Amino acid sequence: MSIKYKIMYAIACVAACANTANALELGELQDDVVYNYDAMTPVSGYYVPKETGIITCHSTGDVINAYEDENHDNPIESQQSLYGPGGEKIRIYPATAGKTIYFYNVMPLDGGTFRISTGNEKIELSSVTPKADDNLVSLSTNYRVDVLFNIPIKCTRCTLSTGDENIEMSAEVSDASITIYWFNTLRQLYREGKIKAGDEVTLTFTGIRDAYNSGNRPDFGDGVGKLVLRYKMNAQPAELTRETGTPNSGVTDFLTYYMPGSDRGLVSLIFDRNLDPKCKPSTELLYGDIDNVDAQMYRENPLTSIEGNKLTVNLQGVTRFPEEMIPGLPAQKTISLRITGIKSEDGQYVLTGSMSSPYSFGYSYNFKRVIYSIAADWLPLAGSQLATGTDMEIWVLNGNHIKFDTVDFHFIKDGAEMTASVPYDDITATKDSETDMLYNLKAPAMEPDADTEITVTFGGLMCEDGLDHSNDIFVRYKSATSGVASIEETNADKDFYDLLGRRILNPGKGIYVQGGRKIVTN
Repeated sequence: MSIKYKIMYAIACVAACANTANALELGELQDDVVYNYDAMTPVSGYYVPKETGIITCHSTGDVINAYEDENHDNPIESQQSLYGPGGEKIRIYPATAGKTIYFYNVMPLDGGTFRISTGNEKIELSSVTPKADDNLVSLSTNYRVDVLFNIPIKCTRCTLSTGDENIEMSAEVSDASITIYWFNTLRQLYREGKIKAGDEVTLTFTGIRDAYNSGNRPDFGDGVGKLVLRYKMNAQPAELTRETGTPNSGVTDFLTYYMPGSDRGLVSLIFDRNLDPKCKPSTELLYGDIDNVDAQMYRENPLTSIEGNKLTVNLQGVTRFPEEMIPGLPAQKTISLRITGIKSEDGQYVLTGSMSSPYSFGYSYNFKRVIYSIAADWLPLAGSQLATGTDMEIWVLNGNHIKFDTVDFHFIKDGAEMTASVPYDDITATKDSETDMLYNLKAPAMEPDADTEITVTFGGLMCEDGLDHSNDIFVRYKSATSGVASIEETNADKDFYDLLGRRILNPGKGIYVQGGRKIVTN
């Protein structure tokens, strides 16, 4: 009992002592007579069974409990406790002919009605889910059939029929309900081509009777103790055939960052038929202490796209460090991804394979923080002179975890800040180890002012840990004689260079440098 109700019950008990004079005495209770009682008012009565068996008590407010004695000291334990179709509380007690049963509640918190029946109550259908009507039934949203009655029942047999197929089904009977788990059976029939859109599936229940009175049997129009439900089935729902980036596909770790353009930051679900491009699935990333209801939860809705039969969740480009998502919360070990509401082109939800969550796919990952040490070594050495066309080599620790667009050379020309860049496609990248990289390139054309510095950085630098490593990869050189002079001193080959020091593969008419000398080509 919650603290709230303990307090209310204590208040009620105090009130009962002061309200004894207003107690409701119902006297001898009769079969199938409805008695009213008020909240906060003691209520009592007694019942003398005419036959040995069971009695069923219905309370719409607080339960009026049964006792063996008039002083209400020895409670009678109910054989069953359940809720009726209207939410009333049902208690079933053993009864002996002529032995009085006393009913009492010192102070009902909720008023209502009380009724006793002796087991001959007419058996009626309270609800059937899904309904047996002309609407098409989709297996993706109806993994089972639930039939609810007004009193506890028993059922002998259930058969599923469609076409030439007659299959015995296991009927799970619990109190006043029968549940048929037909998902696996229907899915197999679909796969074998024995069910298609518009086909009828029939469930036939036999041997339905009162759980406590075998002679009390219903007649729903198909025969005594028999119930027939007829369903018109929709087409076979779409099924998941492959997935990537999920624990089911071997990806058990969720990283704190995924670099844009990296396939590691994509989660894909691939189905056996096209999805509805207009449907808007709900994708939610959840992080926090799920065992602490008062703790804050981090919720994010990653970008989700649909193309043909493939749904893709893009987790790239967002840093998800624990201290940023929920400041002050100790780092949690797991993070969850939930994708809900995926539909195929025919408007049906896809099969998730889970009766507990028929509309959503859920994944729980190990949450892993990723941080890389990035450092660089340069040739020529830092502080030396750098000229146009100089061969350069850059070694980067953990270089296989970075991406960049250019190597940028920043210098002063005519008193103004200038930048010359070497695009990545003009750089030779090779592995120096499993994680380290070597980059070889030639310095671009530059004409820096004398006695100034040239600073070299990586343009568009990104790292797989999501951190800014620009201060870990840079170097400063001294400006040297530019263009032709530097080429004349350092190049004795037959390559052609223009007057800015750029190597020319197919020279046309003009003035070039070759082997350290200026030449004119016609």
